[in-house]
Amino acid sequence: MSKVFNLAFQNSNGASDSPGAIVGDSVVYAYAAPGSKTFLVFENGTSRLANNALSSVKVGLGLTSVGSPTSVNGNLWSNGEVVINQKYLNQVYDDTSSRRVEMNWPATSPITFTTTTTLPSIVSATAAAEKGYAEFTCLLTQTGAVAPTVTVIKNEISENVSSTYDNNGIYYLTFSNIASTIQGGAFPAGNGSLNITLQNGNYIAPIANGLWFEAYRGNTDRIYIESYDGTTATNGLLVNAMLSVRLYY
Repeated sequence: MSKVFNLAFQNSNGASDSPGAIVGDSVVYAYAAPGSKTFLVFENGTSRLANNALSSVKVGLGLTSVGSPTSVNGNLWSNGEVVINQKYLNQVYDDTSSRRVEMNWPATSPITFTTTTTLPSIVSATAAAEKGYAEFTCLLTQTGAVAPTVTVIKNEISENVSSTYDNNGIYYLTFSNIASTIQGGAFPAGNGSLNITLQNGNYIAPIANGLWFEAYRGNTDRIYIESYDGTTATNGLLVNAMLSVRLYY
């Protein structure tokens, strides 16, 4: 089902012009215009300027970021990030040093964007475009003085995740090559775009047994996990603990 989003359209002189909600499927692609505005290209071949930031249009219409292309149909592109409607995406080709994002529009001469954005980053953006966030979910089990075992259930955030033992009851996960299309490829600090939850195996009653657990952002690519018996950081308490990380688009 296509999303509906309210856009504040403007004319060439910058004056308000026919503001109103539009159906997302009518937009083929969009990119940033000067003054925190967005230029939108529509299925019928027309284009409009909106007094809405590209970031809000991207999320509001569920458009996929392909990063900042270097060219379009072989011609130099210098307008920065492009966000596309998956409905008009035909194929993304990986040419090692660059990616070719081939559209199916217009039918007579389809547009192809060339970008250095990695294929995993574009794929992550498609997931985030649909839900508003990219997600990582795993199970953690830890014993002794070693790093937790990580069983990945879903990873839409990065290309790889590794675990490290830091100290008694303290461990961290490092996310390698976080998608550059989401939050600039980093876990943000203090802006509400990162949500982390940790739930240990259901058979343990933390309140009755004095056990508790926490997970939090360590830096731009690291999530810390801590397990406690009372006030003492303790190993061996994580048993199929479910960690969920959401990185908002």
